[in-house]
Amino acid sequence: MIKQYAIIFMVTYLGEMISKSINFPFPGPVIGMLIFFILLEKKLIDIDFVEKGANTILLNLAIFFIPPGVGLISALDLLSGNMLKIFITMILTTIITMGITGLTVQYLINRRGK
Repeated sequence: MIKQYAIIFMVTYLGEMISKSINFPFPGPVIGMLIFFILLEKKLIDIDFVEKGANTILLNLAIFFIPPGVGLISALDLLSGNMLKIFITMILTTIITMGITGLTVQYLINRRGK
């Protein structure tokens, strides 16, 4: 399973390095996910090989939110004046994300049915 984690984190790290080196406007992890998708789509990485490691990471996903949470707590004085803006942004982006996800899933279900 260590090889699975190594592949997943190396691709994520590669995305981060690309983002930093060419000053790309997308976050490194997003670039890493796109690279990983391309590698899976082109069958350069077998999905069965990384599936167990990826599922383990997904099951323990909450652990990855601890460092950003600690960072937010240390910046509470900066956030306190903007809480209403942050709350409205969170609500709107959640609604937009749910809507786009629902439309995408519906499109894929309809496409698969044809």
